Amino acid sequence: MEGRRSVHCIVAGSPISHSLTPLLSLLVDCHLNSKENRRITAISRHETEDMSSLLGQILLGKNLGAQEPEKDLLTLVEDATNEILKSPDGWGVSPMPIGEIVVAETPYGENPLVWVSLTTPLKHGLTTRSGVISTDRSLEIASTNQIRWDGHRLITGSTDGLGVTLVARSFGLFSGSTPPLLILRGGGAAARSVAEAWADSGGRIYPLMGRRPLDPRGPWASSLISSLEVRGLAPTLYVDFDSNSKIEAEIQPPVQVDLHLTPSYVMTGSVKPIQGAKGTLYLDGRWMLAAQHLLAWAIFIEPERKEDLPDLPLLLSRLSEVEQKLSD
Repeated sequence: MEGRRSVHCIVAGSPISHSLTPLLSLLVDCHLNSKENRRITAISRHETEDMSSLLGQILLGKNLGAQEPEKDLLTLVEDATNEILKSPDGWGVSPMPIGEIVVAETPYGENPLVWVSLTTPLKHGLTTRSGVISTDRSLEIASTNQIRWDGHRLITGSTDGLGVTLVARSFGLFSGSTPPLLILRGGGAAARSVAEAWADSGGRIYPLMGRRPLDPRGPWASSLISSLEVRGLAPTLYVDFDSNSKIEAEIQPPVQVDLHLTPSYVMTGSVKPIQGAKGTLYLDGRWMLAAQHLLAWAIFIEPERKEDLPDLPLLLSRLSEVEQKLSD
């Protein structure tokens, strides 16, 4: 990316006061760039349920509550980056599938970049009629969680699904000869993104009825299975997008699974994988968030540096360290 532009990192939606996205952006920036050459110069949390209003403010150049990162927070980020050089054993080992990433077009002009991560309820707010440019099929399936504005063009896309497949790859679910199985409950924006990415990666999907059923006519249609009896020995991931954030409050999968990923997270949660009594590995929603954030950085912000990005377990280990220090 020419010019080494500064970046204003925003998380938008409601509620977003608890969001770890700004912290993740600082951790990745610190890993990639020296103190004198950092990209993230402003961060903000923009509470809104109105996509039209958000787009209008971006196009008009509003700062959306932009603030410089706090010096104390930057110190914690730098300390974690310098002190934690490898992640603990058992936290996943596979690198990012760099060759499979389709990056966004190079930004126009010389303006600073505005990078917005969308969360509930904004992810379904853009469609093919919205007049934006997408890097993928996110507009077709009404599931967008990334926006980049360079002063000339709005570029959008979805990294939720890519993030979940990255988590699965990190624990070897795509490394065998048998296509992995995703047991997916829910049919909202994030679930649709996950279904599309999983199908594109060659996996199969068993949909469970939730508050919103997964549309059987989507681009994932050929990957759907109607019975778990045909799953065989396929490594299996369970994700419930219609659940509460606490594992014990979730509807449990109908069969034994290898990975159980909770999409949401609470501030008292932990990035440490938890081994269940029957062998299932439980992962907090921070895994999905950090994975989709890494991919967003590789697609929209510094695609030329994607090979230098921290691997997912390392980023999570550093995130855990900073969160712990903030809570002390």
